[in-house]
Amino acid sequence: MKKTILTSLLGLGLMAPSGAEESKKPTEAAKAEATVKHDKGTQKLADDQDTVSADVQELIDEQTNAKVIDLLSQVESLMAETTDRLDEKNTGGETIAIQTEIIERIYEAAKEKSQ
Repeated sequence: MKKTILTSLLGLGLMAPSGAEESKKPTEAAKAEATVKHDKGTQKLADDQDTVSADVQELIDEQTNAKVIDLLSQVESLMAETTDRLDEKNTGGETIAIQTEIIERIYEAAKEKSQ
């Protein structure tokens, strides 16, 4: 029974032989390359976020529904926070959660506008 479970875990990749783990460790060069790629990616995302935030400001100016204006203002504020986080190369869980909140607020604003 133990042999079957162990074989299943190995097959699923949930448990790797100790020697295999050693060879999977990234080299310092690979780590440095990944860091540079991450930094460039976060800067591009920050720039894109800033551009979209300006578009949201234009949308706010065009609105007449107070609830839509409030929701889009929240979106703009959250986008500014996200831009700052991305400028700091922070792509952790809190940043992702804020992005999710932005999407939810945009959805709410679109729903409110269509009513």
